[in-house]
Amino acid sequence: MQTKSFLLVALATVSQARFGQEGLIQGLVQALSDFGAPGAAGTLAGQTPGVLLAGASACAKLELADEIVAELGNDAQVIAAAAALVAAEKNFNPGAQAIPTICDNAALPATEALRGIVPLVDPAVVGADVQNANSAQSLQNPFVADGLSVGGISIAQGFANFTAQN
Repeated sequence: MQTKSFLLVALATVSQARFGQEGLIQGLVQALSDFGAPGAAGTLAGQTPGVLLAGASACAKLELADEIVAELGNDAQVIAAAAALVAAEKNFNPGAQAIPTICDNAALPATEALRGIVPLVDPAVVGADVQNANSAQSLQNPFVADGLSVGGISIAQGFANFTAQN
């Protein structure tokens, strides 16, 4: 009986988590094979799932976005894929974490074209509606980022329900 209860709780927790979204970003970066050195786009694309895992540093995806631009160039397609990574939602399991993590390092992303973009968060997070609307807006028209981290920009735009990571 206890085993059945445990399995039901485990299944409910897994079903609440929004896994598998990292493949969208991976595909965008993989499609950049015409840019940079041969194989560079594939190598960078292969790194995207790891930086979007719940346990990864929130700053790691910003570092990878900068690396994408550094290795593949600043063509509009490259910038769009890197921006999508910056805005991407990190995996989040509400059954294991209370709130998401957002990078609080004002030096990231270093690429000017990627500054001012804020990430999506799981819709189960209190305030996600504000942050997710801000994320969509920031992809079209980035927020002013003068001296602010992505976390600082999120707070300035009305979302503070996260754990800051450096």
